[in-house]
Amino acid sequence: MDSQSWILILSVGFFIMTLGFIAAIGFLIYASLEIRKAAQTFKEFLKNTEERINPVLEETEQTLKSLRKVSDDVATVTENARNFSGALYEIVDNLRALSSIVHDVREGVSLRVLGVKAGVKTALNVLIKELMNK
Repeated sequence: MDSQSWILILSVGFFIMTLGFIAAIGFLIYASLEIRKAAQTFKEFLKNTEERINPVLEETEQTLKSLRKVSDDVATVTENARNFSGALYEIVDNLRALSSIVHDVREGVSLRVLGVKAGVKTALNVLIKELMNK
């Protein structure tokens, strides 16, 4: 092969290599533009998401505060019910004691009435016997 054919082969190879290099540079430019567009779109997506999620987060915070208040109210109501139940227990206990006292008083009064009745009967019997004996 002579030098002319080497020059021709090298020229064609260089031309093909130059075209490949230009194509690669064009592809890299296109890819970088697409990446820039994708990054911008992603940035807008994040901005929109943040704008939409902020009200949701605020609403969630308000809901959690409401739930805490309801929970505190339930605890208060439960404590009040517990206190009321204890008070009712004390009232029932006092009523039992009062009932026992009333029962004891009634029993004592009954015994006294029976004693008085027996005394009056005996006194009348003695009086009648004395009147008959005279």
